Amino acid sequence: MNKAIFLDRDGVINKYIPDLSKTEQFEMIPVAPHAVKMINDAGYLAIVATNQPVIAKGFCTFEELSRIHDKMIKGIQTEGGKIDKIYTCPHHPKKGFDGEVPELKIECDCRKPKPGLLLNAARENDIDLKNSWMIGDSYVDIAAGKAAGTKTVLITGGGNISKDEKELHGKIAPDFQASDLADAVKKITGGQS
Repeated sequence: MNKAIFLDRDGVINKYIPDLSKTEQFEMIPVAPHAVKMINDAGYLAIVATNQPVIAKGFCTFEELSRIHDKMIKGIQTEGGKIDKIYTCPHHPKKGFDGEVPELKIECDCRKPKPGLLLNAARENDIDLKNSWMIGDSYVDIAAGKAAGTKTVLITGGGNISKDEKELHGKIAPDFQASDLADAVKKITGGQS
């Protein structure tokens, strides 16, 4: 079986911008490309698992999201790194946004903190979740990783932890904390770079 490091996107790979919906808003965090290369070199699959409610809210199309992810993939490749797969939840349960997509305004099993994205990735890529990790910058990511059976790392420098979220999910402790993706990967891999 494969082992994987699951990565949240916003605040982990790219700078966190609320409701990022345009390619020009995507700005890579400088350490991310090398950190993904470290993941690859350590023998882990690098899998992005990201909630993207901007689709359901009507702020972004699937086509624009694909362009944003193409930019991310090309940015990672600048250091020789490779994202193996991207799993996205486009849903959002709350209604009331101008231009929202009604069929995507649902309670689903894939929106983190639920583990659906990770479980689906594990099935499709023969991943041993017990020997895998979830790295995220929010307690929602940590909850999803724990529910899927992975170990977890909370990135504290991403700027994506709200007071409400900490109250809801903050009791779920990560296995450890890290300042950024490179720090997290070094801790997981024992400093291999």
